Amino acid sequence: MRSLKILTASFAVLALASCGGGGTTGEAPKGEAVAAVAPPAGKQWIDVVSKTAEGGYLIGNPDAPVKLMEFASLTCHVCAQFSKDSGSDFHDNFINNGKVSYEFRNFVRDELDLMAARITQCGADEAMLPLTEQFMAFQETLFQNAEKMSANKALEAQLAGLKNGDRFFAIADASGIVEFFAQRGVSRDQSRACLSDTPAMQKLADQTAEYGKKYSVQGTPTFYLNGVKLDVTAWAQVKGKLQEAGAR
Repeated sequence: MRSLKILTASFAVLALASCGGGGTTGEAPKGEAVAAVAPPAGKQWIDVVSKTAEGGYLIGNPDAPVKLMEFASLTCHVCAQFSKDSGSDFHDNFINNGKVSYEFRNFVRDELDLMAARITQCGADEAMLPLTEQFMAFQETLFQNAEKMSANKALEAQLAGLKNGDRFFAIADASGIVEFFAQRGVSRDQSRACLSDTPAMQKLADQTAEYGKKYSVQGTPTFYLNGVKLDVTAWAQVKGKLQEAGAR
């Protein structure tokens, strides 16, 4: 992520990881092909979402034998590429057949990431993943907006006089984050309220620190497959690991 002089760390433990993943802690699991499992009546597994004890979002069949967990940053281009490449293939051929559960965990690297992550978590649990994937596609525009912000002396002076939620909302508004989510059903008032929730914002930052220590997350995206840290970041590689583990 580009360095922006108007963005200063307001919360502890931001920017802990690089964009590009980390190393492996063991051999990826391998197993026999597992059977598909029908979703609850009237639903697809991709729409079955619940929050986990450690702050993630578990998507799909909670009893799936193949479990993929991703730590991702909304301002990491490698994460955005994974989101783009995995797309419907991941949804349709791994999650919706009940063979794979997918847990997404926000690993915030900077303030823009923190603000966007907070808003994706403001509504219904089922909205988090679609908003996250759509925001990944918005990333390049976000970077362009942020570059313009960093050269805006008037904005820099304005932000210097703001604190807490007002400051975050002003940054999110100027960067296009507020408008992006407003076009997808999260009103400006909702975004303001979410960004003003200091304990929730701090919790996201604290979780990042906890993930970094417990799971040795040194870069994003970082993947765990059935409890084993993978040394891959691209969808084609992750797909192969899922298939080797039995999701085929």
